Amino acid sequence: MQLGQLKYRILFILLAIAPVISASSSSLKTAESELTSTPVTYSIPSLQTNIYTPDFNLNADSVVIPLKRAGRLFLIDANVGEETGNLVFDSGANGLVLNSTYFRNHVKSGGSTPTGVTGAVGAVEQIFVKQIGFAELSYKNIMADVTNLGHIENRRGVKILGLIGFSMMRKLEIVIDAKNNQLKLFRIDKDGNRLNNSLSKFKADYTQKIEGNKNILFLKGIISGKTLNFCFDTGCETNVICSDCNRSIMNTLTITGRSGLTGAGSAGSEVLFGRMNDFTIGNKQIPNMDTVITNLDALSESYGTKIDGMLGYNFLEQGIISINFVKREFGIRFIKAEKS
Repeated sequence: MQLGQLKYRILFILLAIAPVISASSSSLKTAESELTSTPVTYSIPSLQTNIYTPDFNLNADSVVIPLKRAGRLFLIDANVGEETGNLVFDSGANGLVLNSTYFRNHVKSGGSTPTGVTGAVGAVEQIFVKQIGFAELSYKNIMADVTNLGHIENRRGVKILGLIGFSMMRKLEIVIDAKNNQLKLFRIDKDGNRLNNSLSKFKADYTQKIEGNKNILFLKGIISGKTLNFCFDTGCETNVICSDCNRSIMNTLTITGRSGLTGAGSAGSEVLFGRMNDFTIGNKQIPNMDTVITNLDALSESYGTKIDGMLGYNFLEQGIISINFVKREFGIRFIKAEKS
């Protein structure tokens, strides 16, 4: 891919500074203080669309990766080269993106100073990384994009090595259990079946065929009887609805406030906060999810497909999610409401 064809994505970061919660935490805290914080949007370039296969412990057919949380971001303990820190689990990133703060001395290739959603976002280059490791997985000889991610560190107060998405896990079955702060990966065969038949097959309440663009996952959801195209983004701290959606869709939203939207550049814009009251996936209606309402034209252009919204943290906490790119299947087992 030529540098002139840089693609961009939006990562929504809430400004509330929240402590990192260890993987042993069994509940997701959704403090109202986070919902009223000013969002920040960063255009994170992604040049890489490669798919990588990890070196897996041959004595294991699955691995459980603890997820830490900083606010509504999910973090993975990792080693990248000689650096130890956190990778943001961000399925909206096409490839691996590293923080230039820690990799400025690597030999770089390419270079660009792109303009993002709200202005210039700084230079983007590529580097070669000999090894990356997290949990029991290791990857060798990885090409990564490098840009300044200091804004995430500053907002969250934790060391951020970079962003990691599905490109590093696509050849495995991916199970995301946000409630228990776990990411489970299963080895699969060429047909997408788990290698170890003794491991219980994931039982979903609803499945949907994956419609993806390379390493990005898109899902269909319904609002006001209309089918919409959503980007599934684990790095998105709140759901998003495009501001130019049909009026009947907008009428289902409850607007709760306004706030400034700040980017990595100097420019800014205003967005609306609200509640998504009429979202349905399959036969399951999920009311009262937090959402930001803003223009998504730049994001649609970057992904090469029109998207009407983004499903992030608020959607993840609705159940346990399974993603199998080989079978092209997305499944969710909804968390049942506790009886009083």
